[in-house]
Amino acid sequence: MNIPNILETKRLIIRPYKKIDYNSFISFMIDEAATKFLNFTDKQKTPEGAETLIQSIINSYNTQNSVFALAIAQKDSGIYVGSCGLSPIENDNEVECFYALLPQFWGNGYAIESVKKLFKYAFTELNLSKIVAYVNPGNTRSWKTAERVGMKYLGQIRPKNLSSETMFFSIERNEFEDQGT
Repeated sequence: MNIPNILETKRLIIRPYKKIDYNSFISFMIDEAATKFLNFTDKQKTPEGAETLIQSIINSYNTQNSVFALAIAQKDSGIYVGSCGLSPIENDNEVECFYALLPQFWGNGYAIESVKKLFKYAFTELNLSKIVAYVNPGNTRSWKTAERVGMKYLGQIRPKNLSSETMFFSIERNEFEDQGT
């Protein structure tokens, strides 16, 4: 998937990670509230593991198998607020979206704003037909975000890579276009 150089919303900049993001990303990864529902290993949630992870993400950008993980920052201040991205799944024209913010930025609509922009890019520039999300049932903020960006709840499933059931959401290109976003 082609990673954008930059995506902009009214309040946010969404862009590939850079070396200047190391400290912010590490702070994010070691924040228990921020990563509580995310599928990172305990090692990745350490400063050393987080540094290795962000290095591998940045290094992947210039390869065939780039990791589609983007930093979200406030447009006016440049302050790092979180991450979003896309991850391919079994069906070539279907991807999983992910989004996570540092707790101090919860409740500002940043997740909704960044995910809508991510969807617009995915459907128009990448020509994807469907985006899905797997959400831990205990992560109320995340499933409410999925609903607010127009994703439909399709039930609970157990993906191959997870040990427990998750809420399954989906949105197709035509559904997104019908929102007029």
